[in-house]
Amino acid sequence: MKRTLLLISAAAAALMAEEATLAPVSVVATGVEESVVKQPEAIAVKEKEEIELDQVVYQKELFNSLPGVRVEQTGSVFGHMTAIRMPINTGPYYLFMQDGIPVQSSGFFNHNGLAYTTFGSATSVEVLKGAGTALYGSDAVAAVVDVHSTPAPSESQTFTFKGRGGMFGYGSGSLEASGPAGEESGYRANVSYLHSDGWRDHTQADRFEANGRYDIALDDVNALKFVFNASKTEAQQADSFNDYDNIENRSKAASDDPGYFKALEYVDVKRKFDYARLSLEWSHFSFENLDIVTTPYLRYNRNRYTATWQMNLPSNDNKLATVGLLQRNTYHASWGRVIFGFDTEYTQSSLTYDQDFDITTSGWKSYEYKTGAIYDYDVDYFAIAPYAHLEYDLTDRIVLAGGMRYDYNKFDYTNNLDDDSYYYATKVKDGFLVPIYYRPADRSDSYNHLSPKLSLSYSPTPDMNLYARYANGFRIPQASRLYSMNAGYESVTLDPETSDTYEIGLKKYFAKHTFVDLAAYYMTIDDTIIRYKDDTTGDYYYDNGGSSIHQGVELGAGYAFNPSWRFKVAYAYGYHQYDDDPKYEDNEMAQAPNHTGNFRLFWTPWQFPGFEMMAEYVYVGSWWLDDDHEAGKYKGYQLGNLKASYRYDEHLKLFAKIDNITDNEYAVMARYAYGRTDYTPGDPALAHLGFEYTW
Repeated sequence: MKRTLLLISAAAAALMAEEATLAPVSVVATGVEESVVKQPEAIAVKEKEEIELDQVVYQKELFNSLPGVRVEQTGSVFGHMTAIRMPINTGPYYLFMQDGIPVQSSGFFNHNGLAYTTFGSATSVEVLKGAGTALYGSDAVAAVVDVHSTPAPSESQTFTFKGRGGMFGYGSGSLEASGPAGEESGYRANVSYLHSDGWRDHTQADRFEANGRYDIALDDVNALKFVFNASKTEAQQADSFNDYDNIENRSKAASDDPGYFKALEYVDVKRKFDYARLSLEWSHFSFENLDIVTTPYLRYNRNRYTATWQMNLPSNDNKLATVGLLQRNTYHASWGRVIFGFDTEYTQSSLTYDQDFDITTSGWKSYEYKTGAIYDYDVDYFAIAPYAHLEYDLTDRIVLAGGMRYDYNKFDYTNNLDDDSYYYATKVKDGFLVPIYYRPADRSDSYNHLSPKLSLSYSPTPDMNLYARYANGFRIPQASRLYSMNAGYESVTLDPETSDTYEIGLKKYFAKHTFVDLAAYYMTIDDTIIRYKDDTTGDYYYDNGGSSIHQGVELGAGYAFNPSWRFKVAYAYGYHQYDDDPKYEDNEMAQAPNHTGNFRLFWTPWQFPGFEMMAEYVYVGSWWLDDDHEAGKYKGYQLGNLKASYRYDEHLKLFAKIDNITDNEYAVMARYAYGRTDYTPGDPALAHLGFEYTW
């Protein structure tokens, strides 16, 4: 008797849940659900149960327990920087996705991209480390990060309300509804809102998230899945500290720089992120051994901020509207399988960069800036990429896999100001007009790249995998680097960066919560796009440099002592260096600790059913403050966190946590740049309480 696709999906989900007792399931590598132990890539997964115990408020709480993954919040609260097989940075080395669809276009990378996802209500996350498989193109250099928003609809009607409160005016609430919407369809939808006054001055934040999913089986061979995601964030922006005494004394001030407070006289410094995406996934199974999945989507991004790192405090407003299509086909054969298809996207972008007020800067380069437009331009962006991924079973235990992807990316830039013109400022010392910003004339730029992939895996038993992998990746220059130019660097052109990842790994899963996942990697990046300082003018600019080398080891392991006690460790060693760079030679790169670790001890006492507690230790080692190695190192930091939950009955669940339980004073980021040392303070001890009620 035939079953509908909806029932088949539910049954498959149940089987996957049983398999996950041995190893979690991942879709990030190939788009097809498969146990991570079978996949010849370093893939880290966090599932719903552990996410709920973490009681996620910020992105770092969702990701930093995964081996080799480090996310740090910036002074704009929900802003963040990421370090995965790279120093922590703002470059486009990571492909951020939600439910398998990129949250931003290549060429318009925002390092705060995880703020676009609905991470606060995530049900699971996956991180594919190293260059992506053939399914991924530009930006998938160091990692592919996928946030999953909504699981399949429930079989019966349910409602869940979750409320949380905490120190410094923190409060949040969410409501979710799920259930059938007919014999062959179902839905799930949730909304949430968060407010925090912040523990520092000028760090108030508000955030809204919404997710919706509707599944319908049209017949035995066609199914549709509609997914909607939206988030809106408005957060005040505090500054870093230049004097480390403010870190050690736990200053709550927004800054110790007089220039920051001068900025507040002109503008309420904030960051604002707006995001919405609607997608339709059509799955078709009428052809024997062939699964066809076609996913069109619409996406909207908006990013607004005041550039506080510029003394004239310009404002940025970047809007992007995208229509895209992911087309993936999976052919199953007796000898293996082939996954092939193409991705395409068309984005219309507008950017305004304005001087909103007259201002005279101070210092040895004192200028008077007049109100007016600095940049005003539009960019039409088109990308298309066919790909193929083949897996061939050499034996029942050895699998050879290869892939190829061809990417074509094109920018059509339109300048809405005078072509080849400048924004001028007046030099206070002598009254001369000096060109500061340059607006290039209309032009087009295109890039293409062929990315090969190859892997070999050996599975002596179903729960073990030894593998070796090679993957080529690349990232195109960003539109802001191509068209937002400083005067004096009109002739600078940028080439894409290319990368090669070499990796070997071992995965072994013994039983529930007992596993070893070990990977060693060596990654090179050529034609690195680097921020240089002009020694004559003191200006900063971007140009292609030499190469960089990134190598390390990542370990994820867990062990269950007994049904009540288990531990989990995530450790990474990394060494990141320039390779014959014109300025930095072979120096180790700044902001790249060699050692990071996360160690978790779980207690689920049999005497107290429904209760779980986790003690967490976080370690981040020392790192260089600058690439020149002239400013020395920062010592790194260590933290302890305590988290607990209690399931009272089928309706009520309680949560509690204390972060930084010893109230350590530390900096999450520290660097020497623009002629001074910056320290971004880490959070003090913070306590939260919450509950969840389902009916």
